[in-house]
Amino acid sequence: MAPGGPASAPPPALDQRLAAALAAAGAAPVIVTGAGGWLGLVTLDLLRGLLGENFGTRVLAYGSHARPIALPGGAVLPCRALPELDAYDGPPPLVIHHACLTKDRVAALGVAAFLEGNDAIRGHVAWLLRRRGAAGLFLPSSGAVYGPGRVLARDAAANPYGVSKLRDEALFSELAAAAGIPLVIARVFNMAGPFINKPEAYALASFLVALAAGRAVEIRAAGRVVRSYLHAGDLLRLALGALLLRPAEAPFLFDTEGEVAIEVGDLARRCAAVLGRPEAVIHRAAPDGRPDDVYVGDGTAMRALAAALGLPLRPLDVQIAETAASLAPAA
Repeated sequence: MAPGGPASAPPPALDQRLAAALAAAGAAPVIVTGAGGWLGLVTLDLLRGLLGENFGTRVLAYGSHARPIALPGGAVLPCRALPELDAYDGPPPLVIHHACLTKDRVAALGVAAFLEGNDAIRGHVAWLLRRRGAAGLFLPSSGAVYGPGRVLARDAAANPYGVSKLRDEALFSELAAAAGIPLVIARVFNMAGPFINKPEAYALASFLVALAAGRAVEIRAAGRVVRSYLHAGDLLRLALGALLLRPAEAPFLFDTEGEVAIEVGDLARRCAAVLGRPEAVIHRAAPDGRPDDVYVGDGTAMRALAAALGLPLRPLDVQIAETAASLAPAA
């Protein structure tokens, strides 16, 4: 980051309120599925700060397979295989459900196996809710649920990931309504922040890795590509705030949206400026007249929630700086 560049400004007031709400829940556990993925690690890191010395006893992590999960600072949390969730017999937990087969798995598995795999993941969490209930449920969905004109996806062959996420939304909304479980659903578009596990798959992260390594930034898209970024830590604070501090009778559903909508060429130049490399070379594919690729949510409900919680959402330059710092070892 360039000298004098943006610095992180943590929201201590909200974090103190979240910590107090978690403490008031006594020994009730927080279950995190998909704990080893990007948002799972962001969640664990945030909970470690909120729960302090109780982190290891209050948080139960589940993932694709059993293993220890190491966090910055030396904390290690055991992660159980997701099917072990079927044996949970404790009090109603707070559930943060990130586990899913991601969009990139479609090509390897095929549509039918991809949908079946996500059905199985969904089934483990649904079984938990039916047996034990929950103190609250956060479900990150995806902007992929929208097709052209923001019409919800229905064609599983054309958009298996979006359809799978809509199946999550439908089932967990039904179960939450039947059991009186507070439910927050975020349709996630573009994220920034630490713990990105596939930097080559994301425009922002790939730009930052190239810049940090002194390489040219390569933009292969031949048309305009517009994105808008929210910090992953802010997403989790919004979700926990909605569940713990402003529980609603109906599911709370919102799209994510960042400070600005930005074309990726401008994003690359912004990254170069934040990292103090304004001279960086940016290669762009020649335009071919294809339609604009705009993947940006409607953040109206999200911004209202942030205002109600007193959460200052991190601006783009701060998100860039924090993402770059987290990717430094990869670069």
